Amino acid sequence: MGLPLYTNYEITPNAPLTFFEVPTIKKHAHLQNTFLDIASMDTMGLITVDVKNGAVFQIQMDESEKHLWDEIREIPRTMNYSIRHFVDCLGLWLSFYSQLREEVKRQLEIDATFSLFEHEELYEPILKKLREVDPKTMREKRFFWRRMCEPDIV
Repeated sequence: MGLPLYTNYEITPNAPLTFFEVPTIKKHAHLQNTFLDIASMDTMGLITVDVKNGAVFQIQMDESEKHLWDEIREIPRTMNYSIRHFVDCLGLWLSFYSQLREEVKRQLEIDATFSLFEHEELYEPILKKLREVDPKTMREKRFFWRRMCEPDIV
C-alpha cells in the first residue's frame, strides 16, 4: 500500500489535498520525534507522519499571534495512528464526500432552509465506517476525520 503522488483531492471545498512529489523529513516544534511531511491541505496545514511510530498528524499553522512570538505556531492534530488507517480513512471520506455534497445540494433545492445540523442521518454512516477502520483515534475529540464530519465543516 502506498501514498498517491502528484494528485489533488478535495477533502472540503477549502481544503485541496496535494501529496508531495518528494516528502520532506523535519522536526516540528510541538512534536517530539522526526516527521515526514507527505502532503499539504492548503489552508488546513500539512499532513506529516511520525517516522518512529507511523502515526499521521495534521499540522495547522496559527499565525494569529505571530507578532508576539516572531514565529508561526504549529498545532498538531491526530489524523490516524498508522499510514494504513490514514489511507483507508481518506478513501472512505473521498467516496462519501461527493455523495454528501450532492445530497445537500438536492435538499437545498427542495428546501432553502435545509441544515445538516438537523440531519445527522446524512453523515452518521461515514462516522460509523471511520470508527470501524480506526476505532482508537475516533475516540479522540480532536480527531481529524471526526471533525470533517461535523456539519459546520461539511
